[in-house]
Amino acid sequence: MKTDWRSKYADKVVSAAQAVQNIRRGNRVFIGSACGEPQALVRTMAEWGPNITDTEVVQILPLGVAPYADPKYAPYFRANAFFITHSVRAAVQQARADYTPVFLSQVPALFRSRQIAIDVALISVSPPDDYGFVSLGVSVDITKSAAESAKVVIAQVNRNMPRTYGDSFLHLSQINYLVEQDEALAEWPVPTQQDETIQLIAANVARLVPDGSTLQAGIGRLPDAVLHALTDKHDLGVHTEMFSDGVMKLTVNGNITCRKKTLHPGKIVGSFAAGSRALFDFIDNNPMFEMRPSEYTNDPLLVAREKRLVAINSGLEVDLTGQVCADSIGPQFYSGLGGHADFMRGAALAGGKPIIALPSTAVTKDGVRSRIASTLADGAGVITTRGDVHYVVTEYGVAYLHGKSMRERAMSLINIAHPDFRGELLHAAKRRRIVYPDQIMPPTRRPYPADYESVHALKDGSEVLLRPIRPDDEPKVRDMFYKFSEQTVYLRYHGQLKSMPHNKLQVFCNVDYDTEMALVGVVGTEEMAQIIGVGRYMTDPGKNSAELAFVVGDDWQRKGLGTHLFRRLIGIGRHEGIRRFTADVLAENSGMLKIFHRSGMNVETTTDEGVVHVVMSPVEEAALPRA
Repeated sequence: MKTDWRSKYADKVVSAAQAVQNIRRGNRVFIGSACGEPQALVRTMAEWGPNITDTEVVQILPLGVAPYADPKYAPYFRANAFFITHSVRAAVQQARADYTPVFLSQVPALFRSRQIAIDVALISVSPPDDYGFVSLGVSVDITKSAAESAKVVIAQVNRNMPRTYGDSFLHLSQINYLVEQDEALAEWPVPTQQDETIQLIAANVARLVPDGSTLQAGIGRLPDAVLHALTDKHDLGVHTEMFSDGVMKLTVNGNITCRKKTLHPGKIVGSFAAGSRALFDFIDNNPMFEMRPSEYTNDPLLVAREKRLVAINSGLEVDLTGQVCADSIGPQFYSGLGGHADFMRGAALAGGKPIIALPSTAVTKDGVRSRIASTLADGAGVITTRGDVHYVVTEYGVAYLHGKSMRERAMSLINIAHPDFRGELLHAAKRRRIVYPDQIMPPTRRPYPADYESVHALKDGSEVLLRPIRPDDEPKVRDMFYKFSEQTVYLRYHGQLKSMPHNKLQVFCNVDYDTEMALVGVVGTEEMAQIIGVGRYMTDPGKNSAELAFVVGDDWQRKGLGTHLFRRLIGIGRHEGIRRFTADVLAENSGMLKIFHRSGMNVETTTDEGVVHVVMSPVEEAALPRA
């Protein structure tokens, strides 16, 4: 049965000027978040400013108008931001506004306990439905708890506000004053073109997202690029704090179905939306979307129940031990805690993938600096601790740090830093005594060639990733070596090699991807990855010829791995302009010799004292005279 709310509705309708007169001197005023900001009410409040001195304005992520942060309004208003954006950043950095660092999942409790008591809440809502309920639309987040806790609630009724499902509704009885004013919602600009660095980071992140994952990603250039890179994925879900147009596009494309979610299967769950008008229209009355308060979406204990959660968050700086700074640049506050730590911790507890993604460098007034730093800048805050960090991603690759020693962490992070800074970072790590004193790194001729990564099926049906070797592979190569049988060691090294110390291993693991290439065969997840085989070549000075060598772990022999390593190395070598390949193989190594003879290449052999010297060249080039 529909309720008769219309007469009461009419009694609450006032002008914006009449509504803001309910703000008193010394009040704390909450303003609706992001694209849900009631801009008409905010503008009118600013005009009323001389009558309401010492007013504290509380808000997260202001994207629309923020006149209260202008210096000329300083006598009347002081902003208190839970998350800093460009609208209030200068005011915070000039001490004309405050910043309160708190996880968004915990803000509602501060409102309800009245530790941060809200006197007046200015919010934006949709028109009421037949039962007298209005929707907070694109901005539920902490807005709902602020409205439910405030002494006075003033709502701008805006027909441009979409009606969203979930826990997004307030009844008219919970609102004191209604201001009917339609205006375009503030929009978050949608990137039309991403630079190469952002695209490379997005591609590296996308490789960590398996089909059936549930995503948490923020807004901005990088999250949008990551979503754009997921168009080949299937049955993705979404449980996030915020989302933008990228979620809409993947939903329309069929990549996001939410069928395999643990919580709310079939539903995209978010706290607020920041994007274009097209996104707002898409979520309007769309039952696939459920908007819920931040204390729900960001609750780490609830997030931990969402299996296969991939949490993608940004950072401003990461030190060589894995500490992540995400809210300040040195001592200057830049953004906020948001839901960063909530989702990182929740994804880890869920057995998912907590990911920190950031460009390897930043441009400052003093020049270019590395975001992978030997130590965090003085005054920088830590949001993700050493114990919480799992994946760190830059345009140069992925570093998996969880459960790793300081030495392994440092080497992995240096490996994904910008090549121009790797030498400096290695020296810093040596000074801090967290890596070997004699640790080397290859010349920075070329970045890690991610294009040479490929996945292959072995004869037993298992999959192996073939990828270029990295300096941080040293522990895994060491583990593989000490599992070799004496026969495998003998066939590979032509003798009984008893040990593989660091000084030898680091030479094997540091290649320049130009004059030398090495591929490793990797099985298992990133967390439990094992190297089970290695193939490499080294070129002659003219880079026309290369010498090959291979080794495969005992448990993985006779499954086709050697053949896959051989074919990939030959393909890479030919792509690099190499025309001839050679190898020295013990005569009893029949398995390796069979691979060479079955290669389809022109193969010539000579034998000397039990060692077969093999020369291989493409058939079409075999008749050409040798240089």
